[in-house]
Amino acid sequence: MIFDIQTKIDLKFIKNFTKLNKLKILDLGCGIGVWNKKDIEKKFIQKIILYDNNKKLIKKLKKKYKEKKVKIIFDLNKIINKENFNLVIISSVIQYIGKEKLKKLIDKITKNINIKKENFYIFILDIPRFPRMIEFFLLPLFDFKRFLFVSSLFLNKDYKKINYHIYNNNDLSYLEKKFLVTRIKNLLRLKILRYSLVLKLKI
Repeated sequence: MIFDIQTKIDLKFIKNFTKLNKLKILDLGCGIGVWNKKDIEKKFIQKIILYDNNKKLIKKLKKKYKEKKVKIIFDLNKIINKENFNLVIISSVIQYIGKEKLKKLIDKITKNINIKKENFYIFILDIPRFPRMIEFFLLPLFDFKRFLFVSSLFLNKDYKKINYHIYNNNDLSYLEKKFLVTRIKNLLRLKILRYSLVLKLKI
């Protein structure tokens, strides 16, 4: 998650949907970190690996999270084939990375020799339904607080430089070769303007 206001992932829904007793989470593109102490301390959370390629954010994350369950990394290669995780969360990220990069990222994750195929899920959250400017003008109708936040982002030079990608059904159809794909309500704030996907690795 590159830019976002304070939000919360629906862990209860994820646990009930996956039927996993213990969650070993890899949060890809974690941004400022959405995990609060209460969630981290839940018994079914075994570990959380936070990954982001922004070095400035890594420093902030290390100050924010001191819990033993939380591991913070900058290099994804350091955990592939070394760490065991059963749940990958890609939240409010894919619109910033592009279709080819997303495909390579998912391929890389699923080549991890430590994952158990029968109990492995990827949750792609907060996928925009509309181009950035159309969503921006619709935002006040659904989430005025977020509208104000996004308005401030448009004043940020770094944000303006970031490409914004919209995915249609055909763009993500390749996922069905490797995964059982389920489209669900968005698990973050915007329930109508955005949606989420659940990928369960085929055995």
